[in-house]
Amino acid sequence: MGLPEVAEFARNFAVMVRVQGPDPKGLKMRNHAFHQYNSGKTMLSASGMVFPASSNLELSESILVVTAASVVEPFVSQSYQESSSEKKPRLIPGVQIDILMEAKSMVDGNVESLPWRPAQLLKMLDIPHASAAVQSLIEASCGSPEHSWEVGWSLASHSRPQHIDSSHKQVEQSPFQNHLPIGSIGSSSPNLLGQSATRIALLEVPSKFSAANSLKVQRSIPKRGDLLLAMGSPFGILSPLHFFNNISVGSIGNSYPPSSSTSSLLMADIRCLPGMEGSPVFSEQAQLIGLLTRPLRQKISGTEVQMVIPWEAIASACSELLLQKPHSASDRVNAVETLIPKDYELPNHSHELSPFGSRILSPVEKAMSSICLITTDDGSWASGVLLNKQGLVLTNAHLLEPWRFGKAASTSDRKERRSEVSIIPNVHTRLETINIEKSSQNLLATNLKAADISLKNDDGLSRFSLAKINHRNIRVRLDFMDPWIWTDATIVYVSKGPLDVALLQLEIAPDQLCPISLDVDCPSSGSEAFVIGHGLFGPRCDFLPSACLGVIAKVIEAARSPETRSSKLNSCERFPAMLETTAAVHPGSSGGAVVNSNGCMIGLVTSNAKHGGGTVIPHLNFSIPCAALKPILKLAEDMQNFAVLEELDKPNEHLSSIWALMPPVYPKPEPIQDILKFPAEDKGKGIKGSRFAKFIADRNELMKTTAQHRVPPTDLIPSKL
Repeated sequence: MGLPEVAEFARNFAVMVRVQGPDPKGLKMRNHAFHQYNSGKTMLSASGMVFPASSNLELSESILVVTAASVVEPFVSQSYQESSSEKKPRLIPGVQIDILMEAKSMVDGNVESLPWRPAQLLKMLDIPHASAAVQSLIEASCGSPEHSWEVGWSLASHSRPQHIDSSHKQVEQSPFQNHLPIGSIGSSSPNLLGQSATRIALLEVPSKFSAANSLKVQRSIPKRGDLLLAMGSPFGILSPLHFFNNISVGSIGNSYPPSSSTSSLLMADIRCLPGMEGSPVFSEQAQLIGLLTRPLRQKISGTEVQMVIPWEAIASACSELLLQKPHSASDRVNAVETLIPKDYELPNHSHELSPFGSRILSPVEKAMSSICLITTDDGSWASGVLLNKQGLVLTNAHLLEPWRFGKAASTSDRKERRSEVSIIPNVHTRLETINIEKSSQNLLATNLKAADISLKNDDGLSRFSLAKINHRNIRVRLDFMDPWIWTDATIVYVSKGPLDVALLQLEIAPDQLCPISLDVDCPSSGSEAFVIGHGLFGPRCDFLPSACLGVIAKVIEAARSPETRSSKLNSCERFPAMLETTAAVHPGSSGGAVVNSNGCMIGLVTSNAKHGGGTVIPHLNFSIPCAALKPILKLAEDMQNFAVLEELDKPNEHLSSIWALMPPVYPKPEPIQDILKFPAEDKGKGIKGSRFAKFIADRNELMKTTAQHRVPPTDLIPSKL
């Protein structure tokens, strides 16, 4: 089934929810990114979904709609907000709720002419397990206030907008503030934030509606990397004609808890805008996945992570209420239990199952089993890629030597170094060299200690020494193991050349290691690409690697240095030097893998860009193609000849300029020593045209002679980015 067909199917369920009510002080729009205010009334909107039918439902005079509770919470009575015993929510007098459903003719831009249907609020429900998942993520970051998480859109504001006495439409822009549930403004309790993020509202539409509600949906068990489609109404009330039921396509980035057969919370790598909370989310086979909610947002950077509440968790939370209702719309959803699979069990947030269970893995999931989490003794973390069964791990050099890139490492185990989220200049710095003894045995056995690792070439001469950097405590988490295991790792190679690469060796290499499949061919621009790594969520959040979907935006090539060319006569020999992708890369993804749709690694995630003010640009990122890492891949095959790594340590001015985001530096032409003069005997004689031709010929000959004596520059101009 193609995306157009999935979108057409989704239109049967997607609706827009509009809530308007008295607001003389102009306070109801707080915590919302947009609103309308007219004559003392505030209007808000969100997306929603028609409650799908079960197999034995019959048509009735009303339907149910589920949406995000945040759109109605500002209009709930104070008594309900303060009372825990009052079960049925009561709205303040004068509040009106309307639902906009798909109609065959929506050509008039007048809001009042659209087919709005009145609705009433039945219940607001918490989704306990989804709430607990959000709470767990927020609590895991409590030790790092500047990198902690909140709930809500970055565009939303708590401040009262100015000039509220006139009719206007407004989109708020403000500093990042807390989004809190009813009665908790000013609180930042992880428990309350979790409830606020996942609370839903059930609405009843007392009107005949038979088309959409007679449709049935199949549930989907999503996997990381799976395609998804959301249909919602961003900024809906500002112009329903333009914004009603827009589609957004992305992929499943991650799930929580990571080691459970069912999920209580999904992370979506998808474009979402304010007003899309409450949108239904479908798989590429038109199977229902869940409901979008407001995003998690990092306090300082403003990075938003879109969250999806799985449909099984919603149906489970609704089933008890619906079965108790004897009248109206609830009568016909007594069979809502059929929406929940018989084998569905709410997750218990423990590591009872393997990360992937017994189901068949997709190619992208297989690649994820080769990604590991790396931590250092200074609190930094990054990603790594398993290259072979012996436990050789590929990662970025800036994790181990941040000073080479002019960056300082983080001191918090949940705080990413800035060097991983910025354009990294390649400064050529040599490592210390110490004499080492010759050895002919395999240098990288399964169990190694840092003091036992030495690197030699075939003639036994010292080439590298890592003794002075191997004092660092580097640990690697193997996520594919059940349960997860941590093992120490030793630095065996850090590139001295332009490429930001390093190699680690696991001190314990289990037999179950899953090395990644590699593809050294140059990928095509526009081909599908997944970025896999431990972005944003550090060791304490207990996440498996995330997958972000995009395409190869551009492949930048570089000329090989004279020492590495296959033929001295081929001065234009080129190779892929950098990949740009449209996938999102976040702090912590450095050292992760760029894989194609077949699950083969095509690049090593290295960096992304940020604005001068420090705001990260996730979708502008740079990776090292596997074609540029052939010496490392060759070493991974035999684990013997380290001399092949010498090629990566050789200077390459063109490659350095590419990774500094600078145009290639060409030599400046030498000044012309002698001014061309016409012969004295020709002065005043001959034809002007012939004298000009002689001048041009002499000049070209002089320029040709000068070019032969040009010397390439030895210094690169540092990047100004």
